Amino acid sequence: MFQACRTLIKPLHRSGQILKMATVAEGQRYDFVVFGATGYTGQYVVEEVSRVAHHDWTERNIPLTWAVAGRSKDKLLNSLATARKETGLNLENVAVILADVADQDSLNRMAAQSTVVINCVGPYQVYGERVVRACIENGSNHVDISGEPQ
Repeated sequence: MFQACRTLIKPLHRSGQILKMATVAEGQRYDFVVFGATGYTGQYVVEEVSRVAHHDWTERNIPLTWAVAGRSKDKLLNSLATARKETGLNLENVAVILADVADQDSLNRMAAQSTVVINCVGPYQVYGERVVRACIENGSNHVDISGEPQ
């Protein structure tokens, strides 16, 4: 996963889409939003994105802006706390976005704030189309890594 994140981030940087600031201003987008950050896969992705952001960009003075997204603010903050404990990294600049697959407006708001949505909410066959629709309608890229029951 670490190598896959690095591979995905580098082409974005070369194309000039990586923001050169620690937080995003209104009208700008986070480089990544990890949606479903509190699930099994999502927690792993949060930890790996933390490592990639730190090792590949922060040490080169090119901060990666990113956020976690899901239904529960408390669970999202817990996910960040777990990632902080696992990685030893400072994650204070990671934003929290409330979004729910049952609420298309919340998905649209999330997608509108992101260059890439890393979708960890599954199964895709049940929930994926709504997230993809939000990304298409709001000009965000979509990466699905949710689990499938089959």
